Amino acid sequence: MTEQTFNYYYIENDLDLLKLLVSQLHLTSWDDLEKRLQKDKITSFKDLLDYASGPACPPDLALTIEVMLDRLRATDHRRSCDWSSSSKIGNYLAEKLQGQKQEQFWVLYFDKQQNLLGEKMLFQGTLDRSWVHPREIFRWAVVYGCASMIVAHNHPSGYLTPSQNDLELTRGLKEASKIMKIAFLDHFIVGGGDYLSLRERELF
Repeated sequence: MTEQTFNYYYIENDLDLLKLLVSQLHLTSWDDLEKRLQKDKITSFKDLLDYASGPACPPDLALTIEVMLDRLRATDHRRSCDWSSSSKIGNYLAEKLQGQKQEQFWVLYFDKQQNLLGEKMLFQGTLDRSWVHPREIFRWAVVYGCASMIVAHNHPSGYLTPSQNDLELTRGLKEASKIMKIAFLDHFIVGGGDYLSLRERELF
């Protein structure tokens, strides 16, 4: 099945973006919005981002939420991460996944200018190569129309040394990215408030 994506380039202002969001949520009143937020257990912007990043959010709605949050970040440059800095990305991910009791696998998708298009938690549980499916990773790469991506997962133990499964997964994604013509930038392992970059360690 071919992914259907929405062209956001024609949206000239924030009002049009909000109208699109209302349309995608099928809202007719503020009461409808309140009911939808209660249904999806969204009580904060963090909850909203978690919902957009999770598997329950439809792709078109996830994109709209990501664009909206990106515009919010752009209103204050102090909130923007330097996505070209390995250390800042590593620290961002370490803080994001700190305290998680289960392993989570995240992907960050970027455009040609290294602007963040979206971030998705795609898998949760015991991480192994057969469980993390490249097709799901690259399905969202197509949805976002990205030029590059970074993957990350946490080790709840805080022990950052990559396992053999971690290394095999990384090498497999690198090969698949060549076929998809999407730059595979790095794989971060985070835990205990710290991070390890497989690219910096020259492990792939």
